[in-house]
Amino acid sequence: MIKTLRLLEKDNKKVCLKYFNNNNHQSKTQLQMKKCKKTLLLLSMIFLVSSISLFAQEGRVITGIVKDDRGNPVAGATVLVKGSPATAVTDENGRYSITTDKKSAVLLISSVGFTSKEIKTGDATTLDVELLTSAADMDEVVVTALGVKRDKKSIGFAVQQVKAEDITLAAPVDVAQGLMGKVAGLNISNSNGLNNSASRIVIRGNNSITGNNQPIIVIDGAILDNKPLTQSNINVQDGIQDWGNYMSYVNMENVESVSVLKGPNAAALYGARGANGVILITTKKGSAKKGIGIDYSFTNNFTNVYRFQDMQNEYGGGFAAGLWTLNPQLPKTESGESYLPTLYPSAWNGNQYAVNGTGVNASHEVIPGGMNTWDVFSWFGASSSWGPKLNGQMVRWWDGELRPYSPQPDNRKFYYKTGTDRTHNISFSGGGDFGTVRVSISRTDADAVVPNTNNNNTNFSLGSNLKISKAITAEISAGYNQAYRLNAPEIGNNNSWTKFSVYGMSREYQPLEWKYYKNTDGSKYSFPGSYPHAEYGNNLWWRFYENNSKLNRDEFLSTIKLNAEITPWLNAFVRTSVDLIGTNFITQNNTTSVDHMQGGSFTKTISKDKIYNTDIMVTAHKNDFFIKGFNASVSGMFNTYSNSSAGVIGSNWSTFAVPGVYSLGNYVNKDNTSATETRYDVKSQSVLGLLNLSYKDYLFLDITGRNDVTSTLPKNNNSYFYPSGSLAFVFTEAFNMGSIQNFLSYGKLRLAYGKSANAAPPYQLDFQYNVGTFGGQPINSLPATVPPYELQFQTSRSYEIGTSLGFFQNRLNFDITYYDISSTKQIMTASLPVSSGASAITFNTGELTNKGFEFIVNATPVNRRNFSWNVTLNGATNSNKVVALSEGVKELRIGDVFGNLGVFMKVSPGDQYGTLYGTDFLRDAKGRKQIKNVTDGSGNVVGTLYQSTVDPIAIGNATPKLTGGIGNTFRYKSFSLYALVDWKLGGDMYSFDHSTAMGGGLSPATLVERNGGGLPYTFPDGTSGNVGVIMEGYNVDDGKENDRVVNSIYKYGGSYTGWTHLNRPRSLSVFENTWVKLREVALSYNLPKDLLGKVKIFQNLSVSVIGRNLFYIYTSLPDHLNPEGINGVGNGQGLQWSAFPGMRTFGFSIKTQF
Repeated sequence: MIKTLRLLEKDNKKVCLKYFNNNNHQSKTQLQMKKCKKTLLLLSMIFLVSSISLFAQEGRVITGIVKDDRGNPVAGATVLVKGSPATAVTDENGRYSITTDKKSAVLLISSVGFTSKEIKTGDATTLDVELLTSAADMDEVVVTALGVKRDKKSIGFAVQQVKAEDITLAAPVDVAQGLMGKVAGLNISNSNGLNNSASRIVIRGNNSITGNNQPIIVIDGAILDNKPLTQSNINVQDGIQDWGNYMSYVNMENVESVSVLKGPNAAALYGARGANGVILITTKKGSAKKGIGIDYSFTNNFTNVYRFQDMQNEYGGGFAAGLWTLNPQLPKTESGESYLPTLYPSAWNGNQYAVNGTGVNASHEVIPGGMNTWDVFSWFGASSSWGPKLNGQMVRWWDGELRPYSPQPDNRKFYYKTGTDRTHNISFSGGGDFGTVRVSISRTDADAVVPNTNNNNTNFSLGSNLKISKAITAEISAGYNQAYRLNAPEIGNNNSWTKFSVYGMSREYQPLEWKYYKNTDGSKYSFPGSYPHAEYGNNLWWRFYENNSKLNRDEFLSTIKLNAEITPWLNAFVRTSVDLIGTNFITQNNTTSVDHMQGGSFTKTISKDKIYNTDIMVTAHKNDFFIKGFNASVSGMFNTYSNSSAGVIGSNWSTFAVPGVYSLGNYVNKDNTSATETRYDVKSQSVLGLLNLSYKDYLFLDITGRNDVTSTLPKNNNSYFYPSGSLAFVFTEAFNMGSIQNFLSYGKLRLAYGKSANAAPPYQLDFQYNVGTFGGQPINSLPATVPPYELQFQTSRSYEIGTSLGFFQNRLNFDITYYDISSTKQIMTASLPVSSGASAITFNTGELTNKGFEFIVNATPVNRRNFSWNVTLNGATNSNKVVALSEGVKELRIGDVFGNLGVFMKVSPGDQYGTLYGTDFLRDAKGRKQIKNVTDGSGNVVGTLYQSTVDPIAIGNATPKLTGGIGNTFRYKSFSLYALVDWKLGGDMYSFDHSTAMGGGLSPATLVERNGGGLPYTFPDGTSGNVGVIMEGYNVDDGKENDRVVNSIYKYGGSYTGWTHLNRPRSLSVFENTWVKLREVALSYNLPKDLLGKVKIFQNLSVSVIGRNLFYIYTSLPDHLNPEGINGVGNGQGLQWSAFPGMRTFGFSIKTQF
């Protein structure tokens, strides 16, 4: 019977694969595909059940207690039967229960902070275990690819596991932030913005030149992408709006552990999705507990904005006036009253105060020499503060009120408030002969540090390990998450407070707009021509309160896994997961008119994402295979995966037919409405095999192979094979180390090789025609991007060598790894000349390499009964080099702000990835900066300017030289103090915020000459003072070293700038971005057990005071610039623009068990 079923299953696989290969571009007949899958799964289940009925045997239950060397129970320890999938976790009292069919089973018991122990069971049914404390257990059990738990010493590749308590100790906003600084080679950054902004996760550098470089997220076997929400705009550096990505919505309270699989060799078993590594999350499944099994926790955090860019507070708004006289004055009305200068000339904006008035009434005006400011200094913003002294003189403000013209050092703080987030979590956990179960509910409510912005999350979850019979067990996890967000701040555009703070806010600015932005009838207020901050401030408050976006996101994620011990040497599992996400996104821009029918808009987006993943694996294992001590295991697996999404976007910007009703159907002119659909569909099928060999528990060899077939590639190139192999040799167990063992207690060498890939996104193969109308007639137009002639998998090959060493009974441990990764057949798009009829072409060539070292140090300097001190240290260095692009393609841009005359990042063959480009100083053969004179119509010199290169050149590189973190944990009796410091050493950053502040006279550095620290200089009106400068360089017009004394505005305003239409030397605002930060602090107190015993209510109660992102111990940036204020999560990570100030969080948490 079994033989017949196997033949049927084999034939069915052939039919399904044949069908899939014939329909690999988006399948036309989904129903037939589903029938194939269902038939295959049905036959597999019949085979599984039949096998169980024939081979299942009686099992033996082993129970016991795990304690530490002081006699205290060890909760959460993992107990597994070697060579078997049977596992158990100790409860709060250290108790465990595990079933095995083996007569001479070997138990492996491990827990973080303890040395693992192996015990031969013999015929015993009760076994108590004592674990010795260790700085880091070299033999701990870790979760690896496909969710398989393995003894760490048997693994030949780099994998690092972080327990849930280490992630959540300081109450981070999400899992990604909880991993910062804790894993070697794992670089995590958050997009410039709020605490819950999207995360960028990169393991061992960038593997894709222009594509996605983030690892896949695997939760209990469900394969997911850390992609941003569709409504987000976070893969750019300007005009950002961040609604988070997948990791922003993962509930930390349900996480048991996180394993980081580094590089293609560790993640080879994930095939076409594993090239960037894997973040493997295992959720809680419950355990038997003392008491009623209820856990409750409450966390309350308070976030404050504290680190603002330094600004001068001595001079107010203005520019042109500062070039005419030593002591510029405010312009005056016809009656002699002072008023604020505007950005543009009064003739342009109708400034009522300027009528028949006197003085320079605008920043942009005629300057000495008869030129306009924009001819020499380009179009700077309204923040320019080269104006009069802020002496408190009374001034007519733009709203008609008289106010003192005085410094406003805190004007940027007005927008911010204290943010709060509160999380309640309650769970029930229990266990018995049936297995374990855990159910939980959590609720988070957060109010952001910016106005009219908040969010909440509600999560329900179920996790369980069930013993269905002595041969069959099940693992179940299911979670429903409902998330709501109101608004996300815009960054980098004219609706952005952070841009306004540096580009539109002169130093006398007072935040008054909030009083006026909305008229009493609900219409939008029209700011007068006397408003000095122009387009940078007149819409801000209307945008903050009247243009609202609301996100509702619902997710159901579930995995069911059935394990079967078919015989003592054969086991199998079937695991299937589903992730369903529904998103409803509404943007309502309120009408600006009195009749409430005009000036508004309404947009609604509804999208659904569906991801299905199924694994079927059979494993045969044999100990003492042929010879004693030689163990072998061989596995075969089949995987099917699908990822699809569909969405509809409707917009209505017409005049509304009915006032006050915001909907897609409320329009006067249908031409001012639109509706579009989005679709995404990817499918793949895979087969893989695993061979695990070991000899006497000190030599381990793993060989794997996986073959993927994907729907996004052409039929002749849609199949690819990924091999991997690893070798681990524990030499301290292989040889008699003698007295050396007292010093070197553990030693392992490892070697690994692997291949993995990134498959192409869908719809790259064929022309995608654009549908529209012209002259009232429907038309189809050619696409802008030419599809590739052929398309293959983008592949990564990795070599890795490493060692793990333990000293002094594993109280001091080292782990060192060297890796070499080559990623070839890059999938990229390059520009085409206009004459081709298209704008770009997709191609499939190029190579990118990563080479680097990683190190991990764990130590226990002190370990006493009442006091202990543990240290963890990790670091990594990586060289990321572009080896080749496509033939004829010299460069590809990966990020920019303000185009060729701004600063951008591009890749060229031979470059290190992350190189910054911009125009720079033009130099002669001797390296001297070239200077030219600025003259009037008569040839009189009125200033000097540096000359810049016509074409952009390399001005820096953003890749850091070393990243890492160090954590210290001190325990004294019932108290525990934990602190984490992380760092980034090296790597450059271009700061537009700095360049804008310098050019606009905002930076304190611009005060030196204005306050008399310069050279003697005479102004056109005859006034003079020590405010001049000689710009260093060679004066081309004078034919000698420059010796002309000019107004210091030429040094700053003529060299530094934000946006510009003139070439400027951008290297002036490139800085090495090295920083060291106190990332996390937590002080905890656990109430003594004897005290809790008297109360007889609580099983455990702890209170913690926490802090996150507290301060920078060191930073190489000037003026308190934000070292982590990099926009977006795309590949261009060296550009700072419109950065939020630094934020830090304080809070407390209470955790109790009943």
